[in-house]
Amino acid sequence: MNDGVRKQILDGKAVVGTFLVSRCQANLEVIASAGYDFAVVDAEHFMVNPETIEHLVTAGEAAGLPTLVRVQEDTHLIQRVLDCGAAGVVAPMVDTADQAREVVETAKYAPIGKRGVCNPRSALYAARGAGYMVQCYAAQNEEQMVIVQTETVTSLENLPRILEVNGIDCLFVGPWDLANSLGIRGDVSNPLLEEKIAEALEICDAKCVPAGILAWNGEDAARRIEQGFKFIICSGDMLMLAASAQAELAAARKR
Repeated sequence: MNDGVRKQILDGKAVVGTFLVSRCQANLEVIASAGYDFAVVDAEHFMVNPETIEHLVTAGEAAGLPTLVRVQEDTHLIQRVLDCGAAGVVAPMVDTADQAREVVETAKYAPIGKRGVCNPRSALYAARGAGYMVQCYAAQNEEQMVIVQTETVTSLENLPRILEVNGIDCLFVGPWDLANSLGIRGDVSNPLLEEKIAEALEICDAKCVPAGILAWNGEDAARRIEQGFKFIICSGDMLMLAASAQAELAAARKR
């Protein structure tokens, strides 16, 4: 399912992945080859249809790379991406405990949630019989990660109650939207933002919920790991392509 990503986090280890926004299988395979712990297909801000998501999840499995999906700011896609075998979901803009509960109820089977049972790809289409399907439901409740994002002042205010919702595996801090909510749009080095990020981490520690965050680059990721974050999404495939392309062009033009 997720090849130990959730277990590593629960064991106190930090995992580092990246966003896949290109919808490109080749990029996914390169990310896997580079040794990243996971990838997150971003279906919130980028145009990715369900069929492409399933294709990428399957490609991730073949490459040995756990592939999660960041869904839209609602729950409509959650069951479908988990049914196709995604290693987990990242739910953006979760401002209240009720919203967090809706995410969990959609993602988890009973007795934790209300996810509907069927014979999807994640249960091998029932090819191994009903008993195996039931085993899959139990395994997916344990292994498929449910990650909720805190990205607003309202979410921070409600964070202690959000983290009390049973079934949340990790909280993910979105610095850019949080900066926007704080009235300092784009100023991600502002001390106020760092203060609020530290506040979120402190609440997570108190509630025994692992915390994750977006890191702009590797150095930023290392800093966040030292700070105590366990689930790091470092940059994204297109950002890394741009940085590499710019660096190589700059080197070429020095002669």
